[in-house]
Amino acid sequence: MNQEDGYQISRALLLIGGVVAIAFGATALGSNLFNSRTYADLTSVSGPLFAIIVGVIALVTSSRVNEEAIAVVVAVLGFIASGWGGILVAIAGVWAIISRHTLKGTS
Repeated sequence: MNQEDGYQISRALLLIGGVVAIAFGATALGSNLFNSRTYADLTSVSGPLFAIIVGVIALVTSSRVNEEAIAVVVAVLGFIASGWGGILVAIAGVWAIISRHTLKGTS
């Protein structure tokens, strides 16, 4: 396995994680907003909204995951967002960092 293969795995995980984070975030946001029993305040909306934002960031930055700064930011945002999408985004960021520092480039 070379660096480019590692980056391809990271891109795939970022795309899947971004879509999952957006889907789960939108579902939770809709559930919080349209639940008649609870009052939708900022605390019930901020978590799902953050997951949606992290999902969008993951989708936008998936083509630039080979840059170390992007990989670090994506990994941290994924850990903060949590949930299935956040976990996949965090794994993708960590995998990109590992690929950059341990795998050999294409020769």
